[in-house]
Amino acid sequence: MMDEHDPTAEHRRAQAAQWFARLKSLPVSKGTLEDFFDWRRDPANAEAFAEAESLWHDAGRQGDSPAILRLTAEAYARAGATPRPRRSMRSLLAIGAGVLFAMLVASWWIFQVDRPQQFATLTGEQRAVALSDGSQVRLDTETRLNTRMEDDTRQIRLDQGQAMFEVAHDRARPFRVKAGDVEVEATGTKFDVRFVDGVTRVSLFEGGVDIREAGRDVIHLSPGEMWSSKATRAASITSLDVRRASAWTQGRLIFEATPLSEAISEINRYTQNKVVLGATARAREPISGSFKTGDPSGFLKAVAALLSLDFERQENGTFLLRDRRPSQI
Repeated sequence: MMDEHDPTAEHRRAQAAQWFARLKSLPVSKGTLEDFFDWRRDPANAEAFAEAESLWHDAGRQGDSPAILRLTAEAYARAGATPRPRRSMRSLLAIGAGVLFAMLVASWWIFQVDRPQQFATLTGEQRAVALSDGSQVRLDTETRLNTRMEDDTRQIRLDQGQAMFEVAHDRARPFRVKAGDVEVEATGTKFDVRFVDGVTRVSLFEGGVDIREAGRDVIHLSPGEMWSSKATRAASITSLDVRRASAWTQGRLIFEATPLSEAISEINRYTQNKVVLGATARAREPISGSFKTGDPSGFLKAVAALLSLDFERQENGTFLLRDRRPSQI
């Protein structure tokens, strides 16, 4: 219980009473709700509000807290309401308490569900996110996406990077992911969308998705299929190597006859210490193997041994992968 005579506590009680007055004056705006919950994050403010809330739930206790009773009446006066005698106010509080707080909670819930959300990861970071509809999203390195849940649809915009989606089943609200000019729609499924360097790639693990792209017919994927916006129409759908496609979620990268330059680009997505290919004539050399994300040194040791190359750390932190000097061959 807060001290009745503490000036600081008195100020917090006044704020709590003012919040009651503001929240009682429906409708309550989203901005007001945001301000209220920001204010209540302070433990002392939360205590003052809880004391006031207790008063509302049990009007008969007003006589035990004359300070709150007085401040509540004053707050009503400042909010434009007419102060009433103690007995009338007690009745109003007792009757309106449940309704007011039910409306407050409902309003805040609607606000939170509808409010667009942004999620992002830094270089080398991965993040798992639970959306309000029950869907699960895993963000890969250097990924940025926005979500918006509405009554008739669930909208995701992937601005860059890669994300794995496990979609909660809801046929009444299609789940759509927008990446560049490509839109992927699903109702309940598990799939991966990658949007890097302007190229969109969709990998389907479970369920089904429809892919829409400007100037092309709708493409339907079945489990075990992958689609790329970079490929020609005839070769846009290929068989999916599930182990390779999902390796990033386990912190691994799997290359199978991948050109060296492409493998380096993928390794660089997970580290601040970039690899620079000095041996440019070897750019198309195929690389195969499983490598740990965020470990360019381990990747370079394997590549140097495989292709008879050498690497060295530069003063700026980058790694230079170069041809071996004659004395080293």
